[in-house]
Amino acid sequence: MSLKDLAREACYRLLYAWTGQGQGIRVILLYHSVGGEPPFSIPLNAFEQQMELLAERFRIVRLCDLPEALANEPLETNIACVTFDDGYRDNYEVALPILDRFGIKATFFITAGFIGKSLRNSFGEHAMMDARQVEELAREGHEIGAHTINHPKLTQVPLERAWQEIDTSKQFLENLLQRPIHSFAFPKGDYNQAIKSLVQKAGFQLAVTIHEAFLETYPDWLALPRVWVNGSISLKGFEARLSPALMLYRKWRKQGLGEA
Repeated sequence: MSLKDLAREACYRLLYAWTGQGQGIRVILLYHSVGGEPPFSIPLNAFEQQMELLAERFRIVRLCDLPEALANEPLETNIACVTFDDGYRDNYEVALPILDRFGIKATFFITAGFIGKSLRNSFGEHAMMDARQVEELAREGHEIGAHTINHPKLTQVPLERAWQEIDTSKQFLENLLQRPIHSFAFPKGDYNQAIKSLVQKAGFQLAVTIHEAFLETYPDWLALPRVWVNGSISLKGFEARLSPALMLYRKWRKQGLGEA
């Protein structure tokens, strides 16, 4: 763990000791890979512990079920969504059995152009889920969302291409699964008002970013925040991120009082 990670961990633990667990936490968690090397991937044992803690303390819903849950659950109820970006094969091979063990239904945002292929990023080359695995996730009751075709930063390409990436990914997954696709994830969290308008035009009801915050009572359904979980977070650090300590930490950073 880097010095920066250690400092962040210590700050979260200190804040959590002050705030405690809290009530009425509404959070969308962001994962990528499970079972590999940190910080990009969550170690297997860590993911198991995180899902056990979530199942004990939160009502866990798919993203598509979130509006109904927010509208109907008492304000003190903790609500969480578990989401995965990109469509890595380890989501199916490693994460899925753990999710099943704890009765958790998740939302998987699939980069349609990489189905059955591999994706290279700064952490190496990673195998992606094939069409059969994506179909099986849907059959088991998990939500499949769209994450474009080729994973570009949508504000950095012409609007015509952005529209193709957004709309074609939805159509592709709907044809594959023979069911509506309601949710979208902005690649790298990159969006602006024009991109949000295209997402709405394509027929998506929900879209998620990488802005780190809890959900408000009346959120912007096309720019929902998420809390990114990386492989350097301890269980205590994970617990703190599911408490009022998260927003205190964000406030400190915004004011320049915490580590950058």
